[in-house]
Amino acid sequence: MLRNLCSISSVSLVVISVIPSFAHALGPIDGDIYGRLNVTYQYENNAEDGKVWKLESNASRLGFKGATPIEDGLSLIYQIEYGVEVDDGDKNGQTVSQRDTFVGVNGTWGQLKGGKLTVPFKESKGDFDRFNDLQGELGKIIDGEERVDNVLQYDSHKLLGPWVATLAIVPGENTDDGNEDGPADGMSGSLVLNDSAFYLGLGFNANIKQQDQFRVVGTWKWEGVNDGTLSVGGLYQYSEISERDVTYIDGKEKAAAFGVSSAYSFQRYAIKAQYVVSDRSLQLSDARQFSLEFDRQLGERSTLYCYFTQRDADEKNKRNSYIAVGLRHPF
Repeated sequence: MLRNLCSISSVSLVVISVIPSFAHALGPIDGDIYGRLNVTYQYENNAEDGKVWKLESNASRLGFKGATPIEDGLSLIYQIEYGVEVDDGDKNGQTVSQRDTFVGVNGTWGQLKGGKLTVPFKESKGDFDRFNDLQGELGKIIDGEERVDNVLQYDSHKLLGPWVATLAIVPGENTDDGNEDGPADGMSGSLVLNDSAFYLGLGFNANIKQQDQFRVVGTWKWEGVNDGTLSVGGLYQYSEISERDVTYIDGKEKAAAFGVSSAYSFQRYAIKAQYVVSDRSLQLSDARQFSLEFDRQLGERSTLYCYFTQRDADEKNKRNSYIAVGLRHPF
């Protein structure tokens, strides 16, 4: 009996001594697990499809990201992010869907990364879109809110002083089409000025999703307005078709959109409003979208909210309205 116990103890000591060595061989975990759960219970009134109640997962996600120091202020950066469906666990037969995923390097000269990325044109809107990931978001009424495969992107950081420049190129990767086999068949870029009170974003797309686009966005913030913070923003966007075999839904090749947004936060509450008008897109023509939201912060990070969105479009007399109550929890 004593011999068996000694044998077991010897094996345990070997295992205990091996585990730290094995962990050290793998290297330290230098990343963070993060995510966001965003679920709404909502009523939808669609002029074409009728009325329905839904439990909706609004771009909920789970990701892992980090930076590994290399040398001389240089770091390897990486991110793997997936969308998760909180309501039914499945979207079109997929349990998860890929979001921004990349690997790259970061230094004093800027940041270079490659992978599946949200294009700089979309990112140039800053905080203007107060209803991002909900039915009131910009992407429901205008084009250009894209996440694209096979992107190589450079960010200048603070090389330009208060301005930050970002440029992304997209190789065609299509050996069957001579117009889609180059090193940069698509491009997207932005130039952004961001301080505590004012934000200015300029963005462009060149042959991204068959469109050339330009966008200018400005937002202003005032502290101490009746013991709260007031933010207002404006957006203008111009688009035109870059491929001859594609047109907007009404057959035309040029489009323009305008928008205003605002948010007022006080104590643990916030009120948000947004209105966007677009003369045409790939999906809608002569469209208007208005949204209103009321938030209540829960604890340090979570938010309980309710919102209303109405979207109208002349083509096919489309009219959609949404009333929802939701819970948003980042981690």
